[in-house]
Amino acid sequence: MAPQNPPTSAFHQTAAPQLSSPFFTLLPVEIRTLVYIEFCNLSSPRKHVTAEIVQGLESSPTNPTVAWTHVPCIVDPRASNIRSDMLHDATPGSPEQADWETRLMSDWCLHWACEAQQAPWWVSSCAEGAPVTVGAAAGIRDRPSRASGLLDVLRTCKRMYLECRPALYSNTTFVLTDMASAERFLSRYGSDLERYPLRSLELCVRVTNIIPELYYPPLTEGHGDEGPPAIFAGEARPGLDMNNNPWQRVCDLLAELPGLRELRIWFDSQDLRPWHKRVSETRFFARLLNVRVPDKSRFVLALPHLPARRGPDHTILGAHFLEADNLANVPFTVERGPRINNWDVHLARINRVD
Repeated sequence: MAPQNPPTSAFHQTAAPQLSSPFFTLLPVEIRTLVYIEFCNLSSPRKHVTAEIVQGLESSPTNPTVAWTHVPCIVDPRASNIRSDMLHDATPGSPEQADWETRLMSDWCLHWACEAQQAPWWVSSCAEGAPVTVGAAAGIRDRPSRASGLLDVLRTCKRMYLECRPALYSNTTFVLTDMASAERFLSRYGSDLERYPLRSLELCVRVTNIIPELYYPPLTEGHGDEGPPAIFAGEARPGLDMNNNPWQRVCDLLAELPGLRELRIWFDSQDLRPWHKRVSETRFFARLLNVRVPDKSRFVLALPHLPARRGPDHTILGAHFLEADNLANVPFTVERGPRINNWDVHLARINRVD
């Protein structure tokens, strides 16, 4: 089987001092680190990371082989979401309309442009356990036109690899757009601050219906339709509950990161029903209270807008939402914005097929 960990311990023992190289003998380590950081910036300081299961002789259901694929992020996370407007302006029945419907429902969410343009500049893959190498494509928020040379830097020699890797991880924002990749990435690279000093992360996820249902409060008399009991999804999926599901595990892994300096989480649901009718924010995001980022303004939780009147019975269920007094002691900043209307897109697709 392939080794599950990179041979960095052997690198430390076998790396040549490179005494004939002016780069190592004339430049102090602080200057060399600045050079590595510049290569990271040329390679795009924001990078998508996606995990894919590789089928092969070395892979098994209990110990799957995972390939990491990395591609530069070209999207400004604070930019306006134009997908709904573009779908509205598209000619009914046109290929353009079909394209925007697909982009609206994409699991890449705000990063639909990254998904659409990834194929021409898919830059690197490696088996799980190998170092996550960030990019060989240049350009930020533009399609890269030339190689940045970062991969060549990592491959130059063992000493340069060992010196460059911390700068690579600490100066890159890793963008994760699916829960499985987020859990695998944080499990693999989040616990070793010295080897993988993760500083900046972005999660942009659109969860399936069943995950928010796990956190919805039980039915209680006098409060209208607050949804099914929290055990509903647990009965449908044995072993799946509030304390054992992909989202909860990702939150726990985030809480264990020792050097996190910036975290942005953009959230939406695939549910056809409106967000405010099916999500108890105070329960769903409770575990994020354990995540620590020194500057609260750099820990952003981006959530859908909330209407003034909520719930099927028009009762304002204030206790379930992150607003007013519920924000008093949270370690993050909540930003709200528009989300797509899943029901409208669903109906449009049905009408187009008919």
